[in-house]
Amino acid sequence: MKLALKKILFISLVIFFLLTPQPILAIQLEFLSVPELMVRFEPPLKGIAEDVLHIYPSIKSNLEKTFGWEMPFKPTVFLIQDKEYFQRLTGNKLIVAFAAPAENLIVIDCSRLHIRPHRLDQILKHEMVHLILHHHIRSVHLPRWFDEGVAQWLSEGVAELLEVPQKSFFEEALLSGKYIPLRNLKYNFPTDKKNLMLAYEESRSFVVFISDRYGDDSIFEILEHLQKGNDIHTAFTASLNASPEEIEDRWIMQKRRQTTWFIFLASHIYEFLFLAGALLTVIGFIRFLIKKRNYKDEDDD
Repeated sequence: MKLALKKILFISLVIFFLLTPQPILAIQLEFLSVPELMVRFEPPLKGIAEDVLHIYPSIKSNLEKTFGWEMPFKPTVFLIQDKEYFQRLTGNKLIVAFAAPAENLIVIDCSRLHIRPHRLDQILKHEMVHLILHHHIRSVHLPRWFDEGVAQWLSEGVAELLEVPQKSFFEEALLSGKYIPLRNLKYNFPTDKKNLMLAYEESRSFVVFISDRYGDDSIFEILEHLQKGNDIHTAFTASLNASPEEIEDRWIMQKRRQTTWFIFLASHIYEFLFLAGALLTVIGFIRFLIKKRNYKDEDDD
């Protein structure tokens, strides 16, 4: 609870400093505005700001169609060039973007966009998913793992992280039994690199598991139940006939089977290669004997 209160205070300070008029701001910001969006940016980022204004309508339309929910609010997107300033806002060097849904606010560190192999539109879409989810789901708590999992699922796996989460983290955690139970990711994610990336990977993997096993519609059905004021346990039970904990057990069981089978193949790769080579040798020898016999028959003729 103390950690949650500290985060609320931190976000409030972020919003205060970003929305405070010049010259109190530590950085200089300009702005572009249209009826459905405002973009505030450091002067060197005007081109990116114009790109945001250009791509926003299509992303908004796509998300409204996907969710079946409207986005009647006007977000503000802040584009930051000063990497050190952005890191002071987030307190984490791994984060390149974040959303503050209570203020319909998105903040993006543009100094490091080139490092990740994705485009600006994917990051913007990811953060807009957070905004639309929290706009429509207010009367109940939206678990952080589900919020983040859905955002990654709909933005082609893109997260707010500088680095792409590595599957090895999750595979290692599964084998060692040190994966993070979803109940521990209900309110916050860890801050250290390994566990933070593991939390993002788990969140996405769990939502993808639901999509693959129960269909995309099941995820939106869960969200509809949450929008109506049902808690996450009720929403899962009504949509999947199982509690979140039961679905989590099925997910972990499947991932462990897949990981164990993959490791078995990897650990016996040389044996498989040797066997394959031996089989090819035998097949080649048999073909040689057949050809030799055919040549002998032709000579006899």
